Amino acid sequence: MLTLTALICRSLGWYPLWLMLFSLGSTDVILPASGVLFVTALLSTGCQRMLRQRLYARKKLALCLSVLLTLLSAAAGAAGCVLLGGGIFISIFASAVTVICTHRNPECSTDALFSLNAYTAFLSGTVISTVLLRLTHQPTFLTQTLAVAGFISALYFLLRNQLMLRRYINRRSAADTDVPQDIRRSNLSMVCGIILLFAVVFLFHEPLVRLLLRMQSVLVSLFFGLCRAFFRLIDRLSGEAPSETFDETAEDISQELASGNANPLWLLLWIPFIAVAIFIWREVLSDWVYDIRMLLQSLIARLRNTDRTDAEIRRTDTDEYYDTETTLRRDKKQSSRKKAWRRALRKWQAMPDSNAKFYAGYRLLLDAPCWTDGMLQVSDTVREIRNKWADCFSPQEALDAATSDFHADRYAETGLPAEAIADLNRALSCIRNAEQPDRAQNNHGGIQ
Repeated sequence: MLTLTALICRSLGWYPLWLMLFSLGSTDVILPASGVLFVTALLSTGCQRMLRQRLYARKKLALCLSVLLTLLSAAAGAAGCVLLGGGIFISIFASAVTVICTHRNPECSTDALFSLNAYTAFLSGTVISTVLLRLTHQPTFLTQTLAVAGFISALYFLLRNQLMLRRYINRRSAADTDVPQDIRRSNLSMVCGIILLFAVVFLFHEPLVRLLLRMQSVLVSLFFGLCRAFFRLIDRLSGEAPSETFDETAEDISQELASGNANPLWLLLWIPFIAVAIFIWREVLSDWVYDIRMLLQSLIARLRNTDRTDAEIRRTDTDEYYDTETTLRRDKKQSSRKKAWRRALRKWQAMPDSNAKFYAGYRLLLDAPCWTDGMLQVSDTVREIRNKWADCFSPQEALDAATSDFHADRYAETGLPAEAIADLNRALSCIRNAEQPDRAQNNHGGIQ
């Protein structure tokens, strides 16, 4: 299926050339002639690929049969276009170029049949052909061109997605294995859903725009309604008659928004609503969606009569290796702590070099997020801290230079070396990229 998808994109990718060539004659021939050339190129390229793969060892025979197949395919495509009413020269040229170019390297890998360069060339050709037809006052067939461009883009998106998925599955395997069915099914559902969403937005963009303009008008009416009620309350409390100027201005602006001729700066009213929606989605709805998904998964497992507890027990009792995958939710507190520590590190690096900067950096080293709770004690010396780092993290010698500089200034009283700040900066860079250990073992301090 992936090879067929790539062949379809490869054959239909010559549509911009067909559009420009057949526009020189009768415009009624463009659609049927393009269909004939597409079918001819697809069938001949598929046969060419199978022929090259079957006769890989017999290269001379494969070459002769390939040349014969190319000539017959080009002649069949040209004959079909001429019978449909296309010009003889234009039909022969379009068929020859299409067949010869699609037959180039037909035995290559699936991802090379229609690469990123080919897709970029197709989009560029589509734009250039449309612009040239418009400049020469020829029919541009925008609906047909957009349909072809959208169809190839959707197939290319699916193709690249599936090829990338196969590459991830086989990245540690010497053999080419198929993607598991459940992974392929969920991935295809996600990709097809995205494509359908874009298709719906593209096909129904006019009613969606009208709906957004109507919602914008309602929001502005609500805003001015609140302002009107506020001013009327002030007028009543002050004993004055309500002013009608504000009401007329609000009605005029609402009518302009409904007609779509208003100042685009009114779109700034959507910013607070979008911010509130994003906040609600991230903080509240994401937890609900996660809980609902876990509930549905448990219900599906019960309906399928799968006992996950027994399976886990059977796996534990055996000594075989199981390559399992665990889904973890990100710890928001740990993430915010890392961001705050990195901001403090950048602020420390901007400080001028001095003894105070060295000791401030060492305190920053002790507050790093990689240290788990209980690893560092108040009574730990700098050498004990260095030993705990060497037992739990890598590289083990990351804190050696900074520890020696600390001893030289604090205990030997010889002052900080000239490279003390640089040594501490390198140590902090190593700590920034360190991960929390699953189990810290320390032979010196007995820390577990």
